[in-house]
Amino acid sequence: MANCKSDAASRSCWILYPFLFLSIAVCITASPPPPRDDELEDYCSAHKFDKLPGGLRFTKEVVTTEYANVGAFKAIHCCLRGYRSIEWYKDDKAYPWPGALSHFILYPESANQTIYTQTVRLSDAGKYSCRARNDTTTLAGDITLDIVGEDASGYTGKPLPTYKPISQLVPLGGSARLFCEAYLGKVDLPDVKNSVTWTKATSNVTVPSNGRVSQHRVSREDEQIVGSYLEIEATTPEDYGEYECRISNGADDDMTLSAHIYRREPQFILGLRSGSWRKALLLAVVCLVLIVSTSGFYLRCWLPITVFLRDRFSSVDENDGKSFDALVCYHEKDTNITIESLVSTLEKKYHYKCNLLELSPLNRNWNLEIAPHASSARRIIVILSSNSLENDWTEANVSLALKQLSLISNRIIVIILNEFLNVASFAKSTGHCIDTVRTDEITLDKITILRWNINSAKDAGSYKFWCRLRLAMPPVRFMSRMPTECQSVAMMVQTTAMKSVPQKAQSRESLEVLV
Repeated sequence: MANCKSDAASRSCWILYPFLFLSIAVCITASPPPPRDDELEDYCSAHKFDKLPGGLRFTKEVVTTEYANVGAFKAIHCCLRGYRSIEWYKDDKAYPWPGALSHFILYPESANQTIYTQTVRLSDAGKYSCRARNDTTTLAGDITLDIVGEDASGYTGKPLPTYKPISQLVPLGGSARLFCEAYLGKVDLPDVKNSVTWTKATSNVTVPSNGRVSQHRVSREDEQIVGSYLEIEATTPEDYGEYECRISNGADDDMTLSAHIYRREPQFILGLRSGSWRKALLLAVVCLVLIVSTSGFYLRCWLPITVFLRDRFSSVDENDGKSFDALVCYHEKDTNITIESLVSTLEKKYHYKCNLLELSPLNRNWNLEIAPHASSARRIIVILSSNSLENDWTEANVSLALKQLSLISNRIIVIILNEFLNVASFAKSTGHCIDTVRTDEITLDKITILRWNINSAKDAGSYKFWCRLRLAMPPVRFMSRMPTECQSVAMMVQTTAMKSVPQKAQSRESLEVLV
């Protein structure tokens, strides 16, 4: 008013005052009335599920269908916990919506769990969806809104279920919960009320409102939507069975919805929480790595482990009347390999007691040469090469030598210095059974055939050869044998060298006469 100094200015100011008051009045009348704060705030905080597991979860039942009358207040809820964001959709269109699609708005005080409108319109009908997300999981709930009438007095038709009870599996001693809800509208009669009650089908007795088995009535939107929770604590065998939810609007239109509580037997289940597929994948990868590592370790180390366990825990034949663990038979041309590599390693490294026997070139008589010495040894080791077969390394000649060795009662270990030949014909002709066939080992009934690959005169062969040879040898306790008890290779060589050539010739001549 201080600015209106002139008459013209005063008239202009007085003309503007009505417009100012009219604008304030329009703003006051256009603003929506206060929402139902108590109902909107309390809905998701009351009657929540107990003992929910971790992660993103619904905290109470999600109503599947909502009903409303034109011009009435309406709210739609999605009660959740453990989420980072909630997005609302109507007919797959994201919020906010234009007025032609929907008049629902978010209720911020509910942390976006509720949308509402003060006045429902026909265009608000449709499918509403809430989609909640956290770092690993997405959870969605769908609610369909139907418009049931345009009568200003409200809906007075038959009950319309908004949530139908779902049967449950409950362990003995566990907790059970059934929920039933319906849209009943307004009741015109003063003495009649909307009701939703639980009864057990076998007794027809209404469940009380308190106690171990009880029901709790709930309502919203001016008692037009009524529901009831059936809760059972510490379930007993008598609690299992069928329960009925009876819905009534006070008139003749009643409805009954049923659900069962079944007994769940104890099970041992490895449960994974929702969204923990990464943990399951990691667990599967770890198990796969362990299986592959264990398999690789077994394939590489089963031989030395088997030898160690056999020598450690198997019984040792120390008192069987035999003086040697092995009688090593060889041709004189294979002396270096036999004494310097084979016998030296067996005695010095693995503590076996060995005796030596030089064979004649007459392989047809080997069993007669070896038999007198076999009784003093637990195993017979024969070095088989082209030298011992007079450079006639053929299948027939090798089979003949193996036949001669198979006549000896001891277990025979044949070490072949040449390439393997097909011994299937030998096994077939003698009735032997081939137990295992590898690239460097053949096992018959009483004969183990090993191939020794050497690159030089001082090469002792691979660890696999020694492991297989030790498995074929009798068990031995390393610590139980003192080094002084082992007959040294040098002594054996010296004893062999002291034999005169005439004595050796005489022995062979006597053998030929015997044959």
